[in-house]
Amino acid sequence: MYYLMKKQVFVLEDDEGLRELFSLLLEAEFFEVSTFPTIQSFWRGLDDAQPDLIIMDVMLPDGNGMEVSMEVRNQEKTSHIPIIMMSAHRDFNRDRGSSPAEEFIAKPFDIDHLIERVNHYTQEI
Repeated sequence: MYYLMKKQVFVLEDDEGLRELFSLLLEAEFFEVSTFPTIQSFWRGLDDAQPDLIIMDVMLPDGNGMEVSMEVRNQEKTSHIPIIMMSAHRDFNRDRGSSPAEEFIAKPFDIDHLIERVNHYTQEI
């Protein structure tokens, strides 16, 4: 039998409700989803698996998502993984400067747009 492997998405988000929402939305679209509330737990997750896409918040309790995204880009084993950054800060998209993320999505976000962007980046792989 032939089994199609699900694409895996990592979500680094400190808000528990949003982590649950991402899981529900993306699993309904047949993605395998792993969520992480802290940067430290995210790095442990990357030790165990290589996701097809990373969605991460900018403001986190133990650091800055921008710095994490730069570290992801600088590591050979993760440099190829597309990143979608998210922030509730209105001016972040304009001020993000040298972010290595492929895309920025403002919070609150449109669910259909998020799904479309996730599909876009996971199908390029």
